Amino acid sequence: MTDDKIRRIHLIDTSVASDNLGDEIIVEKARHHLMPVIGDAYISTSSGHDGLGPFGRRLAAEADLVLLLGTNALSARYRGRKFIWRVKAQDVTALQGKVVLVGVGANRDFKRVAWRQRWLINRLLSPTHRHSVRDDLAAKILSHCGREAINTSCPTLWEYRSSQPVVRTSPADDVCFTLTGNKPDTSDRQMIDILRQSYKRIAFWPQMPGDLGYLKSITGLEDIRILAPNLIAYDDFLSTTNADVIGTRLHGGIRGLSHGCRIGVVAIDNRARDIGSGVNLPTIPRAELATRLPDFIASPPKLHLNVNAEPIDRFLSQISL
Repeated sequence: MTDDKIRRIHLIDTSVASDNLGDEIIVEKARHHLMPVIGDAYISTSSGHDGLGPFGRRLAAEADLVLLLGTNALSARYRGRKFIWRVKAQDVTALQGKVVLVGVGANRDFKRVAWRQRWLINRLLSPTHRHSVRDDLAAKILSHCGREAINTSCPTLWEYRSSQPVVRTSPADDVCFTLTGNKPDTSDRQMIDILRQSYKRIAFWPQMPGDLGYLKSITGLEDIRILAPNLIAYDDFLSTTNADVIGTRLHGGIRGLSHGCRIGVVAIDNRARDIGSGVNLPTIPRAELATRLPDFIASPPKLHLNVNAEPIDRFLSQISL
């Protein structure tokens, strides 16, 4: 095969230069599900957080397609250079009409889409592809901008479109919990107290740098095992410990399913709320923690995810050669 016949695909990787390990979880799964349909291509990569840069800009300009991988990179406000998906003025020409979203979510509720944001989205996103979004809020933003969205849910859940996760049914002596340091609430201390009463051993995984400092500010650490703040350490713990996973970090919870853990996601924003309700993920509203969490731990609801294969397969098929 000669170079001029090789398809070129550029990936905008939102886990690069990110301080949130949840982005690493999302991008890893997105790449896994994309490879069967883009494995024929020359694949290049740049950072979503830092923007294209001079080398990335050239690679994106030469690409046939640019795929933006995951996270909550859509906003109804015009954010330009200051958001998770950083787009500089000089990037627009390289990306124009080429970008296809892969499991992208929205960052917050909105009343209207700013006109500059509508202009930017219309300029960047492919008008001939349907874009994969992970929640209805992101689909609503694209609808306001004249682009077609398919709600595929998050790529971290796509593996369950053909089979249910195999989750341990035996009671767990251990629990690993997560917190969201930049969204504190008094209910977090209540959650930790309930976990202390319900399990023999508790561990904590900091998904972002500020999470551990927040934990220290609300409780003592004498009986809490602190896991190293990286995905390798988290996977190692989950694969070797019969543990439940409970907490406010959505993708930290979803990762537990891959290791057969019972999970409970505490819904603190639109992401957990929308994704959870969309696929029947075990979630607990933050305001109801004190009353619902003890029963949830003692008698967790039967897990049956509703991940629809049709929209996922329809999206992936259009990326195939």
